[in-house]
Amino acid sequence: MLYSDELPEDLIYSQIPGCGCEGPCVDPRECACLVRSQGRNYSQAERLLLQLQSPQELLQRPVYECNSACSCRLDTCVNRLVQNHLEDTSALCVFDAGEKGRGIRASRNVSQGEFVCVYSGLYLGPGRARALSASQLATCGHVYVLVVREYAGVDSRLVFETTVDGACDLEDKQAPLPLACLINHSCDPNLTVIPVRVDSMLPYLAFFALRGIRADEELAYDYGEKSCEKGDPSAARQCLCGASNCRGFLPNPD
Repeated sequence: MLYSDELPEDLIYSQIPGCGCEGPCVDPRECACLVRSQGRNYSQAERLLLQLQSPQELLQRPVYECNSACSCRLDTCVNRLVQNHLEDTSALCVFDAGEKGRGIRASRNVSQGEFVCVYSGLYLGPGRARALSASQLATCGHVYVLVVREYAGVDSRLVFETTVDGACDLEDKQAPLPLACLINHSCDPNLTVIPVRVDSMLPYLAFFALRGIRADEELAYDYGEKSCEKGDPSAARQCLCGASNCRGFLPNPD
């Protein structure tokens, strides 16, 4: 991951306290990382995200994986998943998605709750997304900025915002876009974005499967899923997802 100079160093290099476990970190009463996560994150056998299993939890819990300050073993800890697969795009396959341009489909069957990939790129400070999105849309016809907002409380109070520019190397004509940048929007998505924290409070933005996905099925997530704002309908672009519940327009990039 890359970090913009505008981000405070104490945020980038802050160290989340570790656990003192000697076992596989499966007991949320003993593992400090699971206490912080308000429960177990992954199933022990398949390593599936438990909060996406049926029935799904009404409120999304935070996900804190064990980290470099933990005493648990790297090879047996169940609470280390995303950090071990940051470069893994084996489930992704690029294809021609017609009017939408390029897209990504599943190279194999994917289980509900399974980790798929990470949205990698340059981490930016808050407030940068709108201008950068407009610039990318004007120059290349696409937006590669992912903004994830985390809300808490009954009043849905914004507590953290993460902005990642997946096309930070766009000026380098030889540099290919990260595959996650090519995942299209759908109003009926099969993926969701989960902030996963390891060492720092800056999370990895990880894609997990909302349901079982067949090989060759297009992968998609809701670009407006983490936003409580409706945006300006007059500025929206037509949505081409083809879902029966299609809202008609893409969420505004902000």
